[in-house]
Amino acid sequence: MLRWGVWMPAELRTREEFLAVLDRASECRVKLGYRRKETEEGRRRVRVLKVKARTPSRLYTLVFEDIDAGIEFVRSIRDKCRKLVVLDKELEGRI
Repeated sequence: MLRWGVWMPAELRTREEFLAVLDRASECRVKLGYRRKETEEGRRRVRVLKVKARTPSRLYTLVFEDIDAGIEFVRSIRDKCRKLVVLDKELEGRI
């Protein structure tokens, strides 16, 4: 029987949490995405970098609003990931 929350994705808030999950991950993925942000003018879309780690039970995500900081983080974890997949061609030359 499938329990609620077992297959649901989880968003992590800190780099240390992501590094702890990385030991169990079978694959890491990097992609560009968007996040809605409230401003004085109203809602707007902000471009973000998402780093995802797939474990046997969950998909964990770490989101960077500063794309350059996210790229540096991905470069630092490149050796720890069993398989690193870059999903956007725009990022391939930078990672």
